[in-house]
Amino acid sequence: MGIDDVFENKGTRKDARQRRHNRKIRRRRITAIVVVLALIAGVSGVVAVSTASGAFSNLFGAKKDYEGEGEGSIDVTVIPGASASQVANQLVEEDVIRSADPFLKEVESRGFVIKAGTFKMRKRMSSSAAVDALEDATAAQRLTVAEGHTIKTIKANAIKAGVNEQQLDKAIDKKKPKDYGLDIDAPNLEGYLYPATYDIDPSRPAEALVQDMVNKTKDELNRLAIPHDDAHYYLTLASLVEKEATSDPEVQAKVARVFVNRVGKKSQTGGLLQSDATVAYIHGARSDLTTTKEERESNNPYNTYKHKGWTPGPINSPGEPAVRAAMKPAKGDWQFFVATDPDNGTVKFANNYQEHQKNVEEFRKWLREHRKKNG
Repeated sequence: MGIDDVFENKGTRKDARQRRHNRKIRRRRITAIVVVLALIAGVSGVVAVSTASGAFSNLFGAKKDYEGEGEGSIDVTVIPGASASQVANQLVEEDVIRSADPFLKEVESRGFVIKAGTFKMRKRMSSSAAVDALEDATAAQRLTVAEGHTIKTIKANAIKAGVNEQQLDKAIDKKKPKDYGLDIDAPNLEGYLYPATYDIDPSRPAEALVQDMVNKTKDELNRLAIPHDDAHYYLTLASLVEKEATSDPEVQAKVARVFVNRVGKKSQTGGLLQSDATVAYIHGARSDLTTTKEERESNNPYNTYKHKGWTPGPINSPGEPAVRAAMKPAKGDWQFFVATDPDNGTVKFANNYQEHQKNVEEFRKWLREHRKKNG
C-alpha cells in the first residue's frame, strides 16, 4: 500500500465518523421537536390539527371528523355574507365539527350554498350530519306558495317556516293590494300573493315578505301585459280555472270558456257560475271533490250557486297557465263540464244540460268506485 493510499484511507475513516456524529445530532433535534409539539398539544388540550394540510393530524394519527349525529343542542348564527370557510371555522370553534376540511369537502360535493340565519345544531357532529342540518334548516327557511294555494294555506306554511304569526296576521288580515302599492280595487289579498318560492329571513318583518309576494304579482301582471283595470277579473277567473281544471292547457282554456259562457247572454245557468270550487273555498274541500246541498245554499258572497256573476275576488293564487287561459279562453259553446275520471284527468264538456247529465253519471260511477276502494 502506497503512502497516498494510507492517507486516503485515514481520511475516509475520519469522514465516516463525522457523518455518524451528524446523524446523531439530527436524531436528537427531531426527537426534541416531537417532544415540544407533544407538550404544546398537551398544554392546550387540543389534538394537533391543521385545517390547511392535516399534517399534524397525520403525524399523531388523530381523526379529522366526528362520527354520528352529535349530541346536545346549540344555536349557530351564520352572518350574512359569511363564506363556507368562515362558517366551517366557526363550527370548529363551537365544537359542532372537529375540523374544517371534511366539512368543506362535503359542502363542495353537494354544491350547497350556506345561507345566513340561526340554525339548531348539535355538538360533535360528523361533517355530513352538520351539512344535513344546515340543508334541512335552509329548506325550512323557504316558503313555497304553490299554484292554487289560499291565504289560509299560505299563512299556515309561512308560520311553519318561521314567520312571526302576529306580524303575519297584521300584514295580511284586512289588507288590500293597494296597501302594498298595487293599484287594483280588490277586497283582500287573496289571489295577489304570487305562487313562487321565497327565502325566509327571521330578521325581516312579515310585512316585507308579503310585500315581496305582491311585488311579484305586479311584475307578472306587467310581464303578461295585463292592465291593472283588468287584472282583478283575470285573476278571479284564473283562480276558478286553477281549481276546476287539470294542468292541461287545452282543458284550462275550455273551462275558462265555460265560465265566461255561464255569465254571458246565452247562459243556461241563469248567470250562475255554479262552481264547486267556490263552495269548497267557503267550507273546505273534500277528498272526493263533492259539495253538499246545504253548503250550496249558503248566503256567502263567494257561493256561486246562490249569487250570479263573478265572486268578489280570486279564491286562490293562480299560476301563469291558468292566467293565460283566463286571458284567452278557447272558442266554443260549452256550458257544462265534469271530470268523469279525476284519477286520470279525464274532463268532458257539454253544450246542454241533457248531454252534461250523461257525463255526470260517468263521474258518479267513478265516485262509487272511489268510495268503495277508500272505505
